[in-house]
Amino acid sequence: MKNIIASFALGVLSVSTANADSLKQYEVSITNATPHHVFTPILIATHNKHVSLFEVGHTASDGLVHQAENGDPSVLLAETQNRDGVFDTVIGGFVPGGQTASYTITAPKKARLSLTTMLATTNDGFAALNSIALPKNSATYYAHAYDAGSETNNEDCAYIPGPPCSGDSGNSRALNGEGFITIHNGVHGQADLSPQNLDWRGPVAVITIKKIDD
Repeated sequence: MKNIIASFALGVLSVSTANADSLKQYEVSITNATPHHVFTPILIATHNKHVSLFEVGHTASDGLVHQAENGDPSVLLAETQNRDGVFDTVIGGFVPGGQTASYTITAPKKARLSLTTMLATTNDGFAALNSIALPKNSATYYAHAYDAGSETNNEDCAYIPGPPCSGDSGNSRALNGEGFITIHNGVHGQADLSPQNLDWRGPVAVITIKKIDD
């Protein structure tokens, strides 16, 4: 994870805005509702109704797999920016447990928003909102954790980038994952992870989206 920390230490690193006179600004605030998990650099995108970053029950894209395993959203960012119907993209920073980070993104009326971030102390777990309609004023959403299905959930630090696994423990790939995206079933203490500290029930993030007045 130390390579990811070095790359994304500055917080917001990438913004790509579509050219349109009717773009409005929205503030997106992400609260990590877990006590010990760290959210890795966050990808936020605004887009039309024809764009979706993932579908439960389907295979994750290469970019989403890369983010869900390594915490690095750069491949998913490139995938997203190259798609028709995407208006704006923002990369945020890390969000430790119990903390909140806020970012500004633009979109036209009737646009949608998607957001993805890895739970760093998992094999391939990520929190997400997928194609949420932007509010007229403000709205709060509760984001669940998903399993990208690309790694076996062995809970072994040799395959996990986040604390309490050490920064030099490596992040090998545990093969034979489920093969498709599912709702994550939490941490069960199979190897190096403590479910007492790291398991969760229900949503893992609280996300508030607020339109910024002109």
